[in-house]
Amino acid sequence: MKKIAFTLSVGLILLWLILGAGTSLAWFSDSTPEMQNVFHFADFELAVSYRQEDGSYQAIEADTKIFDENALYEPGYVQVVYLKVENKGSVPFDFHTAVNVTGYTVAENVWGDPFILQDYLLFGLVTGGNEAELSSLVGTREQVCTLANLELNQYASEKAALGAGETAYIAVIVRMPDTVDAHANYRGDMVPEVNLGLIVSATQQGGQV
Repeated sequence: MKKIAFTLSVGLILLWLILGAGTSLAWFSDSTPEMQNVFHFADFELAVSYRQEDGSYQAIEADTKIFDENALYEPGYVQVVYLKVENKGSVPFDFHTAVNVTGYTVAENVWGDPFILQDYLLFGLVTGGNEAELSSLVGTREQVCTLANLELNQYASEKAALGAGETAYIAVIVRMPDTVDAHANYRGDMVPEVNLGLIVSATQQGGQV
């Protein structure tokens, strides 16, 4: 079976800051490029960045693509992206991380049947208190594949606490299982594509602003 080529782009599309009884929403899109990555409400401040190849972290902006857009996926392919979530304020909060579909194309497989790419991908989210802890959890291919077994509609992290001034590290995993067959092997001019939005939601501990 030929390799399955497609584009998988992930940017920070929506960041929810749920502050007790009040809610502050920031929507990232091409129409609002002036939006910043650090969100501040009173003493509540949250920032999200991703790790580059040299080990440094870059803030996620409106048009950031955190996955390799040139990747050529095939059964067995795995990709991991590392995020850093920082509490830069003085208020502790609980946060969740999730991914949603913001757009996709319908392609045709080798039998002429329509299919969408997200039906053949599995995801995982792993959180660590520091980079060393996270590396110990996702240090091998076997570990990564074991941890990335969620369908997209189930793709969300457990609640994690982040105290004032603390930082958490997250591995975002996407893979195509070895068991994927020609049902997702496209033909024709329409390349299967899925666009994903990364969501980080944070709630102040104690439910008070």
